[in-house]
Amino acid sequence: MNRRNLFVPMMVGLFLCVTVSCGPSGARDGDGGGVNDASVSDDVQDPTDGGHVWLDGSGGDGMVGCDPRNFVLQQAPPAEVYLVIDRSGSMSETSATPGLTKWEELNVALDTALTQFEAVIKFGVLTYPSNNECSTSGPQVGVALDNRQAVLDELTSAVPAGGTPTAAALNNAASSLTDLGSSESPKIVILATDGGPNCNYFLDASPACTCAHATAEYCCTNHPSACLFGYTCLDDTHTVSVIGDLQSAGIETVVIGLAGTSEYEVLLNAMAVAGGLPQVGGSTDYYPAGNQSEIISALQAIAVSFISCEIQLEEPPDFPDLVHIYMDGVEVEWDGSQSGGWDYTDSSNMVIELFGAACDTLQDGDEHNLTATFACVVN
Repeated sequence: MNRRNLFVPMMVGLFLCVTVSCGPSGARDGDGGGVNDASVSDDVQDPTDGGHVWLDGSGGDGMVGCDPRNFVLQQAPPAEVYLVIDRSGSMSETSATPGLTKWEELNVALDTALTQFEAVIKFGVLTYPSNNECSTSGPQVGVALDNRQAVLDELTSAVPAGGTPTAAALNNAASSLTDLGSSESPKIVILATDGGPNCNYFLDASPACTCAHATAEYCCTNHPSACLFGYTCLDDTHTVSVIGDLQSAGIETVVIGLAGTSEYEVLLNAMAVAGGLPQVGGSTDYYPAGNQSEIISALQAIAVSFISCEIQLEEPPDFPDLVHIYMDGVEVEWDGSQSGGWDYTDSSNMVIELFGAACDTLQDGDEHNLTATFACVVN
């Protein structure tokens, strides 16, 4: 009897989170209990298409003789993101939103953004300073999925006061990210500040400094507090250097400039570029956000940028033209122009990427079920 090659579409599913992806997927173990178990009907019909036998993927334990390849659709693990929030005294000033201080306005905006993305990005928070001067501690809330309420509880209980020890805060957040030890997860700091960094005591001591106090004539004097070795001097060179060091170590920094930072545009641009994730297509490299709507828009744009529409295959399919992709049960059409649908994005067919509306859906903050059918060979 002649041996024929039979093509069997194998359904391999992976429950994907939007954004930076879910954690490691369950491997296909063939026992019907794994996340990625592939099951096909063993009720094979007589071949009618020149030797191709297609199974309907509706159950059973597979076909004896089929050598299914272990194709797994898998995004990277969820991003680990610290919100590093300027809690200095100037955040108690009136905001552009009637009846709210800048601190309260920021909290409302963060509530909106975290509600949308907490299921797919691991968020934590570090507010600074930790006292009414320049002390800076580690994060108050560690990174985790579904962390919105813990973050908001910390923010709403805090009261703005003190200076702006930005460099120390970034270092502390980065140390915490490094300690997590999850090498495959993207590690990012989102810095939200309403002024220039200071609290540099020994780095740019007066009088050779640029004042970072809201009222210039009070810089490095005894009003409103005693001059402490350049406490109110702008910590510019040092802060940019720290951000660059973090980027070199694999921790990127995104900069949001709240109301009050316009006079520090040059510095914030330098910080954003050094952080490795500058704004694309805007008038500045950092994200300017002078009101609640702009803060929400900035946070949403930043979060979406952490959600990859690329999906790594475990190995290339034997028959790349016979692969079909489905999102939430609806087929995403192949589109070689890459203006919509999906396509391979490398010569070995190891990477699938969604484009256009399909990518937008994957990045919307909801959880989606993404599946694919692959052809395998029956020997």
